[in-house]
Amino acid sequence: MVFSFRRRLPFLLSLLAASRIFALGGGERPGEPAPKILHVAVMQEFPSLDLHKNSTLIARQIGAGQIWEKLVTLNSRSDVVPELAEDFEISPDGTVLTFRLREGVPFHDGSMMRAADVVASMNRWIDSYAPARELAGDSRFEEIAAGLVQIRFSAPAVTFPDMIAGSPQSAIITSAAACAGEDSRGFMRSYIGTGPFRFSEWKEGQYVSLEKFSAYLPYGVPGEPVDGWAGYKDPQIDKIYYHLVPQAGTRLAGLLTGQFDVDYNVDNDDLPVIKGKDDLHLVNYQAGLLALIFNKKQGPCADLNFRQALNAALNADEIMKAVFGEQYTLGSSYMEDTQDYWNSPAGKEHYNRADLEYAGELLKKSGYAGETIRILTSVPGTTNQGVLVMMAQLEKLGIKTEMTVVDWTTLLQYRNDPSRYDIYTSTFYSVPIPSLKLFLSPSFPGWSDDPRLARLLGDFNSARSREEARERWEFLQAYAWEYLPIVNLGHLSQAHAWRDRVDGITVFNGLYFWNAAIR
Repeated sequence: MVFSFRRRLPFLLSLLAASRIFALGGGERPGEPAPKILHVAVMQEFPSLDLHKNSTLIARQIGAGQIWEKLVTLNSRSDVVPELAEDFEISPDGTVLTFRLREGVPFHDGSMMRAADVVASMNRWIDSYAPARELAGDSRFEEIAAGLVQIRFSAPAVTFPDMIAGSPQSAIITSAAACAGEDSRGFMRSYIGTGPFRFSEWKEGQYVSLEKFSAYLPYGVPGEPVDGWAGYKDPQIDKIYYHLVPQAGTRLAGLLTGQFDVDYNVDNDDLPVIKGKDDLHLVNYQAGLLALIFNKKQGPCADLNFRQALNAALNADEIMKAVFGEQYTLGSSYMEDTQDYWNSPAGKEHYNRADLEYAGELLKKSGYAGETIRILTSVPGTTNQGVLVMMAQLEKLGIKTEMTVVDWTTLLQYRNDPSRYDIYTSTFYSVPIPSLKLFLSPSFPGWSDDPRLARLLGDFNSARSREEARERWEFLQAYAWEYLPIVNLGHLSQAHAWRDRVDGITVFNGLYFWNAAIR
């Protein structure tokens, strides 16, 4: 086959933010047109923009497709289509993938993309991303001829292109030198891509800025709209600032006064205000799920009966409403409603039971001896309010609980240490195929190292067709609701808003500004 997310602070904070923001916008010389600068307010920071090793959503939405591109990407129907590949081929038995590279593609450092860069990038991604590593096994990319790269698998891997196109840890292409230049944490030091914007500056706790890459080589058909993440990109903005603004009230005030052009994370309480403004645009879509991730290495949650008791006791509707207000939908499927092909009701009998009698029977079977269950959650956001609701529900069952609230970067560190928690909270955003749900991996914090789960995941990955993979996913999700690597509480909606002076924003599992213009 060939495929050519509070409490409001005083308004003074907004004014302080404004003085900082407008100070960033100067610098033009007399006689030159003022640069077109887009100011975007985001809620959350991240540990790195190295997308091979970091799955934080906002980092991906800043970098993927804007700083970096991939061999293949997704269109609006979640079909896999070429990006840095001119085309690609899957062998009839599904074991060999060959990619023919586009020619003359420049990196942001002035060098040209070579097959060696693609091989280094793809192999670093495989080594960094557990689902890709588990599917690839010992297989790695290699250059087989000028402009041709290939990977050979020991078993069919028909979903591997989907993984490349849409994985949470992105299969970005960078230079071989950037791949080799890592800091003490193992992250890339240099952010060198081929995308329409190049990385400019990161002031931690303040902003990240990108600049238009004047030598960008677009693909697709000029004049045709971008389809999903794919197609002709023609940047009309000179610079983008992504400002870290954790407080929802400050983001809203900045949007209303024009300090920000975009509020990337609209709070549920702010929706009525935005809907009442003719000069603002609002989009809202189902974006992922909110989960409780169990520590299955040690402590009470390592006991299956305890996990099942906790799950049976929970009222997901109450928890989701405390977190998201009206921006959520209930549902047991691990995949979103927008993903009809993979969306499944398998295991729904275990979802949102709120049955204390049944939960008590399961608790008696477990080894729970009255320990305090430590729940780790993060700010900004209102997940902690949902945790408080959950704690009240569990205490009715006789389970003692305590909550620790940290910032998101600290949670990412703490979750790797099983001695720190029993449960932590996280959101998992949309992915193109179910096997990319990180919590299914034994190496992901929470450690789902169940042999049957691993076998079912392996069966999915080795399917010889998408139809066969769909059938195998039914068995995998059904068993996951018994084993409970997580509790899927329901699906969150993501809302974004921007001022009407901004045109051409791409909305597809996030906001992207590669064709945006400022009027």
